[in-house]
Amino acid sequence: MPSQGRNLTNSDIDAAFARDEFDCVFQPKICLVSGKILGAEALVRWHHPDHGEMPPSIFLHYLGHQGRMQELTQRVFNCALGAAAIWGLEGHDWLVHVNLSADDLNFPGLAQTLEIELRRHGISATTIRIELSEQDVGRLSPSARNRLSRLIENGFSLAMQGPSPTPVRDSDQLTIAEFQLRGTALLGLAEAMSSTKSGRLLGLLRAAKMLGRQTSAIGLEKMVDLQTARALGFDAATGFAIARPMTLGDFSEWAANRQPPKFDDMDSQAAC
Repeated sequence: MPSQGRNLTNSDIDAAFARDEFDCVFQPKICLVSGKILGAEALVRWHHPDHGEMPPSIFLHYLGHQGRMQELTQRVFNCALGAAAIWGLEGHDWLVHVNLSADDLNFPGLAQTLEIELRRHGISATTIRIELSEQDVGRLSPSARNRLSRLIENGFSLAMQGPSPTPVRDSDQLTIAEFQLRGTALLGLAEAMSSTKSGRLLGLLRAAKMLGRQTSAIGLEKMVDLQTARALGFDAATGFAIARPMTLGDFSEWAANRQPPKFDDMDSQAAC
């Protein structure tokens, strides 16, 4: 796998954009209270004609190193907006999540580009949730923070994924709609709660609840992970335990035929 990254060139990237080799897939997000679908995260895949399917960890790093991430970010946003438009026509109010980085927000024309694309697709910014790691939020430059604030003011919502090795002390200056915790951190949080420790993870979860933010456990791989997240009080979840990322067409079929997870006290009428 590493040799794939060493063999990549800017010509590969040019050809990939020209031939539409970058595809979007969508990973469902569900409510842990009612079991209903809340939306999906838009993820990118690259099917290289010589190397086959490239691991995102390799090609994302390479595009970032070559200064080409803004082009890919725009491509993913187009996919996300297209999906939101289709789901809206089908009567769904699902959010589409898109990952950004601090580097993406350093692009001066980001807000204007997204506003143009929103008008082109004829949808509202409220259908898109931007995902940023807490670490990236902490290293935003003043101009990048202003761009993010403008996006939020224009209707985009923000999900912050934590925790960061270095806590963000001024993130409350941004309107954060959702706090996310990756599945690998759930055991630490469960231990903190069971032993009544006031660890940082527990503090973040409690703070999110007090501020009315949605809390989501992401990257859950097994049914027991869903049960743990629900027992800890998380509102929503994503991961292989629910479904693998899929094409837009497959997502619609999955949504129509899925069997929601069953919990003893699940309230299908409850809001998430």
